[in-house]
Amino acid sequence: MNPAGVFKKYCIITDIPYSISTGDINDLNLGWYRGLVFDIPGAEVLVDGQWMAYDAKNKDAILAQNPMTLSWRLNGDLLKKMGYISGETVEGQVITVDDQWHGLSLTKPISVQIQ
Repeated sequence: MNPAGVFKKYCIITDIPYSISTGDINDLNLGWYRGLVFDIPGAEVLVDGQWMAYDAKNKDAILAQNPMTLSWRLNGDLLKKMGYISGETVEGQVITVDDQWHGLSLTKPISVQIQ
């Protein structure tokens, strides 16, 4: 049995939206395992009641949180502000972490088409 394979198949979510329109906001569901990071342009994290972009500018505020309690979403308006246009595909990955932000070396590629 391959424990990493079982974890990737059953614990890393698979119902990521495949497309988003500018102006839309899609929740990114975590599924059973809560320690997931959505490392993709347009991702936002709920920190202290405020949505903030998952980017280098907000890194310290995000890393100060317990990753197991974060809510995530994908923001089409944020993608537009970042310069993405309809027809482009945004690529990233889902990264697994523990409750101290230590990576578990398990990732899953994701891509979202902008409409």
